Amino acid sequence: MVPQKKDDNYVYRCPSCGYEEVSKTGEKYRLSGKAGAESKVRTTSIVSEGGGKTRSQEEIEQEKEEFYEILLDLMEEEEGAGEESS
Repeated sequence: MVPQKKDDNYVYRCPSCGYEEVSKTGEKYRLSGKAGAESKVRTTSIVSEGGGKTRSQEEIEQEKEEFYEILLDLMEEEEGAGEESS
């Protein structure tokens, strides 16, 4: 609930759903408590875990060629098996 001044009264409003509740005392709101180092939360996100390993364009092209050769071999085997069963 977030306090807001509406007309001459203070209203507590939920930022998620918009529900409003009029302050029962009609006074200004007060925050109490202390923010210490232990109350702060630190978050991190891992962008990648690749360890900085990058492949050159030449390596990528060679892998593509190898994949294509394997694909052609498999297709030939399937065509040969298909002709035998006919």
